[in-house]
Amino acid sequence: MKNIKHAGTVVNIDKHVVKVEFISLSACASCKSKSMCTMSERKEKIIEVPVENPEKYTIGESVNIVMQEQLGLKAVFWAYVMPFLVCIIALFGLSLVFEHELIYGTGAICAATLYYVVLKRFSGKLSKEFVWHLE
Repeated sequence: MKNIKHAGTVVNIDKHVVKVEFISLSACASCKSKSMCTMSERKEKIIEVPVENPEKYTIGESVNIVMQEQLGLKAVFWAYVMPFLVCIIALFGLSLVFEHELIYGTGAICAATLYYVVLKRFSGKLSKEFVWHLE
């Protein structure tokens, strides 16, 4: 089973949660021409990782956070593929009922917005499934 792995630094320790900061780089961040290009992207992110023994870690310690690659693909599906499908289905479905492009275009955007509202509503349940682990 393949894993997604990022090197990070422990920034905070709570009862059963360790907060790890890591730098997320875009695919072109390692390009030799990135200094002349505005497309390269670098962001600092903080991830909360549930642990059983938080006393094993210290603030400032370098750690690796790991997630199964399969879960990463599932996250991409829910965040990008499903709303695209919802939008396309709504667009074509409404175009069969209404004649005005403005109506079914707006309806498709509203359907995608509704999808994201429902997704946000279930974010607690999803966050239990998409869990990072410390290595």
